[in-house]
Amino acid sequence: MKYFLLILSAYIFLVGCKEDDVQPPTPVADKLRITMQPFYGTQQLALEQIVTTPEGYKVQFTGLKCYFTSIKNGSKTLSQAALFDFAQNGKLVTEMEGKPSDFTSLTSFIGVDPAYNHDDPSAFASDNPLNIMIANDMHWDWNPGYIFLKVEAKVDTLDDGVDNFNHFVIFHVGSDAILQNLTFSNVNWSATSDHLYTLALKLDMLKFLQNGSQSLDLKTEYTSHNMAGQEAISLKVIQQFRDAISLY
Repeated sequence: MKYFLLILSAYIFLVGCKEDDVQPPTPVADKLRITMQPFYGTQQLALEQIVTTPEGYKVQFTGLKCYFTSIKNGSKTLSQAALFDFAQNGKLVTEMEGKPSDFTSLTSFIGVDPAYNHDDPSAFASDNPLNIMIANDMHWDWNPGYIFLKVEAKVDTLDDGVDNFNHFVIFHVGSDAILQNLTFSNVNWSATSDHLYTLALKLDMLKFLQNGSQSLDLKTEYTSHNMAGQEAISLKVIQQFRDAISLY
């Protein structure tokens, strides 16, 4: 009898311990993903794809990169910085923890917020898009600050039936003076999978070249590195780029 009570006591103790050891499942945080798909008019655009400008030139876009910073809804910040690099990361802009209900509207800078545009790029966390190892060629070492936007292309400006893409377009623009605001109201996040919600943006490079109110003629307007005397073309490029972005 004594042994039976001893065994029973041990069993009850072990069962009680097992029940105490049961842990509730760890909550899975919601994540918000922003993507941006380049288009040319109604057609999805790939790098090196040949398209025709409004002036009749054949063009191949070879690089599309830009910074989005201070992505937030009011006082709630989704992301300090995101680097869109179509060649390297496809259409992904950023993916961060957040609840769709907290970000029903979004504001962002196209470019780098002046609050940290001139900070030491090596001082940012290693996974921050502003860190020099990620920024890489999106930071100027000769002019402390970040390149906000890069659009690179090759153009055939001669209508002679021969593809000769020997006219190079290089827009590398950035300075506090040309920082642009981007705003989206009534944002609807689409459930992509469990706990993942996506906001899809569209970048229309045809609208970048001609948006109705002004246009870029790649034959005569084809370069800017934010040098003295290039302020007007730099501002025009980043404004055209801003106006080419919409909800998809």
